[in-house]
Amino acid sequence: MRRFRRRRHTTLVYHLTHLFKQASIFCVVALVLLLLAACGTSSAQGKKTIGLSLSSLSNTYFVAMDLGMKDEATKLGYNIIDDNADNDAATQVSQVEDLVTQHVSLLIINPVSSDGIVPAVRTANAAHIPVITVDRGAAGGKVATVIESNNVLLGREAMDSIASRLKQRYGQVRGNVVDLQGLLGTSSGDDRETGFAQELHKYPQVKLVASQAANFDQETAYNDMANILEVQPKIDAVFGANDDNALGALKAIQSANRFAPLGHPGHIVIVGIDGSEQALQAIRAGQIDATVTQNPLKMSARAVDLGSAVLQGHQIQQQIYYPFMLVNLSNINSRSAKDYGLWGDEVPK
Repeated sequence: MRRFRRRRHTTLVYHLTHLFKQASIFCVVALVLLLLAACGTSSAQGKKTIGLSLSSLSNTYFVAMDLGMKDEATKLGYNIIDDNADNDAATQVSQVEDLVTQHVSLLIINPVSSDGIVPAVRTANAAHIPVITVDRGAAGGKVATVIESNNVLLGREAMDSIASRLKQRYGQVRGNVVDLQGLLGTSSGDDRETGFAQELHKYPQVKLVASQAANFDQETAYNDMANILEVQPKIDAVFGANDDNALGALKAIQSANRFAPLGHPGHIVIVGIDGSEQALQAIRAGQIDATVTQNPLKMSARAVDLGSAVLQGHQIQQQIYYPFMLVNLSNINSRSAKDYGLWGDEVPK
């Protein structure tokens, strides 16, 4: 009887020891898995996400802007969620609000409408997500900074370029000018129009014979200019609030058989803004006179750098103007143009 009890006791100890060993191995494995999972979570959390909201990708200028932001964000190690509003303000607000619900760390917005984007900016403010606007500002809400060219000065520079051409032709600044406006309601469109009008006022012998909103759209500009040409027998110059406006005007002038190359007495001076590939080609071909170029590749990359500084707790300026350059046939292949960076030549075709 005693021998049987001892055997039962020995067997019980053996099984308990075996179970303890198995449990220990399980705990070690579980602990390792938990540590690995924790490391993975830490790594994922350490890589912050930037939400990018573009007004449109139908214009090469904004394609270049998108490329500049994505390249810089990737280089700095950020995740990216990239949205395109297709020039619809309501769509953009909805997209930005969705980015807020995804808890992005930073928003960089190129607004369709300076007024229309305000509700989305305020939604981001409420969620304590910093906002940067690029190329265009927001009319309300709090943004960490807006980085853009000084669009009032862009409009002035374009009008001064037209004035210079008219003086070469007539010995004084005089003539009939057409104004193809940008997308009114955007800070860039409104400010360029302000700058153009301010500078035009300095030349009392220059007559504004027509002004139409071409909305930064080449087809709209073509139709507007075609209608203007039908009723205006004498036009000396066209201000295009962007290069698509200028190129649309050029095509309408060509279609109406009123095109004459640079230097010809019947040449209609055309000056645009932005520095797109098509505009640079037209300048080299002697078809349009000038473009006041920006550099959306570098400007948008700078927006990401500023955003990164904000996320690191640094203070930045609330308004930053990116430099611009007047490009015409005399300097398009110059060292200064190359140093500035003609994005129309740089964006992959």
